[in-house]
Amino acid sequence: MTTSALDLKSRVDEFLRWFQALDGKDQEELMGLVYSEHKVRDVVRSFSAMPVEQRKAVFQRLGLPNDMLNRIPPPASGASGDVEVEWQEWDSSRSA
Repeated sequence: MTTSALDLKSRVDEFLRWFQALDGKDQEELMGLVYSEHKVRDVVRSFSAMPVEQRKAVFQRLGLPNDMLNRIPPPASGASGDVEVEWQEWDSSRSA
């Protein structure tokens, strides 16, 4: 193993020990947050892979605000790494 792989393994082991020391309710909440974040990132990656016109059509059909559309990088950007996602609660009353 390389030094960085050992460092990562050590950090993962430390995190798991910390996580296991949490009470069950905190563990459940943290797992829910991580799962939600993962789903959001998957959705953003899916949208960012769509052609712009298709993305606009989907946003319009779903009634999503246009300012969200502008935050997703265009497919031509070639961003194949992590997509930066800023989590904000969506206020549906503002989209009408």
